[in-house]
Amino acid sequence: MKKHILFFAFILIFVSSKNFAQDFHVAQYDVASLYVNPATTGMYDFEKFDYKIYAVTRSQWRSLGVKPFFTTFLAYDMPYQIKGKKIGLGGYFINNRTGPNNFNTTEFMISGAYDILNTNSKNVNNQSANSKHYLTTGLQLGVFYKSLNLSNLTYDVQYSPFMSGGNFDQSISSGENSNKAGIVRFNANYGIYYKYIERGQKFHPFAGFSMAHLNKANESFTGTVNRIPIKFSFNGGCDIKIDNKFDITPRFLYMNQAKSHEINFGFLGYYKLPDNKTQLLVGADYRHKDAIIIHTGVKHDVYFLRFSYDINNSYLNNYTNGRGAWEISLIFYGNKGVTFKKLRSSF
Repeated sequence: MKKHILFFAFILIFVSSKNFAQDFHVAQYDVASLYVNPATTGMYDFEKFDYKIYAVTRSQWRSLGVKPFFTTFLAYDMPYQIKGKKIGLGGYFINNRTGPNNFNTTEFMISGAYDILNTNSKNVNNQSANSKHYLTTGLQLGVFYKSLNLSNLTYDVQYSPFMSGGNFDQSISSGENSNKAGIVRFNANYGIYYKYIERGQKFHPFAGFSMAHLNKANESFTGTVNRIPIKFSFNGGCDIKIDNKFDITPRFLYMNQAKSHEINFGFLGYYKLPDNKTQLLVGADYRHKDAIIIHTGVKHDVYFLRFSYDINNSYLNNYTNGRGAWEISLIFYGNKGVTFKKLRSSF
């Protein structure tokens, strides 16, 4: 049984490595900001909100003729203040189901961040008039659960020379006593984040660095030791105010985990409509040797709805004809006792 589990795990890692990362990724990594860097927890720049709720759904590899890989991300965070010290509190849930045999990873993390520089702001939702810089650090603690459905695997004892000239017959008993394997492990992440936030300026550069899986938990199903390598992430960019209507954010993300790496770079552009409550978003990213990603969305008052699509340009394009992954996200911006009244009135 062990050799079959290890073989299937190898296949999954091989497929993932062709995406240049062992951990699963999302195209809208700025929406899944807590997943990228815990230091962003509850840090809202100039936005005056009491909390945010984030949701991302991603589907990919349907074009390869297999059960699609499906990722769901949910998160909540809020700014908070304790004795004049500005912190952020929150958490996220992420689930990734990898198609055949339902290899499933679920992760739940509690997240906290501390603003090292701006510790005396009287209004937790806003920076003081003299604030020019964010410098935050964050920590996440939680667990992940990995499971594997073994019922669709075939074993050597199920090989029948009389079936189609020689094939596997799952009606033959495999002799295995369990159809599912699962493990639960502790997980820890750390990050640091900087942003220039002086009001009235046209350029607001930012950069972040994070490390995931600090404890390098053993993820083996078989009793052997197979530790998750630390994932290093570095992202940056600059919010640029072109005029009163148009903003643009060139950006990049680099991730490295063991011998796998991923490089993203591109931009997001925001255009404010005459009502001053609605912004339209367009953008594009390039994931190196993998895909061109198109973004579009609308931000109105208390919600931000986005859609992105990966146009595959890797060697897999021979099989996908450019078809890649779609991704949808939604952010709710919350003010206590007000948000849902505004949401109802906007529809």
